Amino acid sequence: EWNVYWDPFAAKRVWESGIQIELVALESTNMVPLSLDVRDRWAKERAIEGVDFLGQCYAIVPPLTHYVTNSTYFLWDVLTTASFGKEDLVKRSVVNSDVIVAGASRGRTVKAENGRPVDLVYHVDRDAFFDYITDLAKK
Repeated sequence: EWNVYWDPFAAKRVWESGIQIELVALESTNMVPLSLDVRDRWAKERAIEGVDFLGQCYAIVPPLTHYVTNSTYFLWDVLTTASFGKEDLVKRSVVNSDVIVAGASRGRTVKAENGRPVDLVYHVDRDAFFDYITDLAKK
């Protein structure tokens, strides 16, 4: 959704193209915050080179523990990529949608009765997601 917001004209062109679209909703990415328990897990497994690398890469992201989810960073792109590598991590539904390109709502993706059908990722199994990316780091 961020990419649609950032460049609604390009997104609208994609919507009009006829290619298959999988839209990973912000609501699903918000289910995978970089939280203290994830950081602690990676720290405990840092003897494994790949997990140490993973933890070091995200170490520069401040935890800001007073935020509701104990995190200000969500694994948006990682979830998007992982949803293709392991499809059962997420739940999808087909939703008719459109992109608003003008006015105060410019850049919004909205449900639209006569809109373009897209595969919408609306939920992620948080624990399975972090297990998956941690297991990948162990290979």
